Amino acid sequence: MAPKATDFEEAFESHPRGAGAATAAGLVLAAAVAGLAVGLLMPPETGEDIRERVRERMRSKFDDLSEGFGRRVRTFRDESNGALRRIEKRLNKLEDRIEAARDAAIDAVEEPLERFRSERHGNGAAPILGLAAGAALAWFLSSERTADARAQVRDAAEKARRRAMDEWDRFQERGGFARHRSKVANGGTSAENARSEI
Repeated sequence: MAPKATDFEEAFESHPRGAGAATAAGLVLAAAVAGLAVGLLMPPETGEDIRERVRERMRSKFDDLSEGFGRRVRTFRDESNGALRRIEKRLNKLEDRIEAARDAAIDAVEEPLERFRSERHGNGAAPILGLAAGAALAWFLSSERTADARAQVRDAAEKARRRAMDEWDRFQERGGFARHRSKVANGGTSAENARSEI
């Protein structure tokens, strides 16, 4: 069943609290506006004092802002100077490496060339091959392209050194040269002794 218009009117009239709440909210709002107006019209300080206080606060804020900006500029300048110094050091190291490689290449070429000039009677191909070998060695030792190959050569040399050291240690543990000499002195040959050790 649909409610009738008179039912709504009866329900609204039977609850007078809805109208009282709106009236109370209106009174609170009116009191707040009146208090704000009284506060603005009768401040505890004079206008000159308020303006001076606002000026001081503004100066303080601008000083703080200026000081913070100045600190950031100094920090940025210090960091950029440090970065420039690091770049300059790296460039100097690179320049030194390039000069060293250039000097090595010149030395590698000049030395065989001098020998070639001084050896007029020798084989003509040997000095040229020596010159080429020296230039190739200088390139191998100084080029960035051969860095991986140099690392592999270094690793292979280290493995060979370790293996030789291990062999030497085993030889020493078996008596070394003293044992070897005693077997030869007892009538055996060094070849027979080598076979017997295996």
